[in-house]
Amino acid sequence: MRKDFRKALRAELGSKAWIRLDDGFSVRACWLIDLSNSGVCILVAAPHDVADRFSLLLSRNAALGRRCQVKWRKGSEIGAEFVGAKG
Repeated sequence: MRKDFRKALRAELGSKAWIRLDDGFSVRACWLIDLSNSGVCILVAAPHDVADRFSLLLSRNAALGRRCQVKWRKGSEIGAEFVGAKG
């Protein structure tokens, strides 16, 4: 079994979420692969269309979300850390 060197414990989810790009009102669907206090791993249809900063919404109609900064991209997956205050 591979050792996990992450700083924060992650929970595997597999639930639907949405991302909102900066300066926009529209949202795009994504899937939460895992989530922790410090970041998230999501699965998106077009990962290179996602800006380096976005907001993660846990419901489609959420007014506020968690601000994220992309740390890595691999195939259709994006790993991002949470930045700023929790919204």
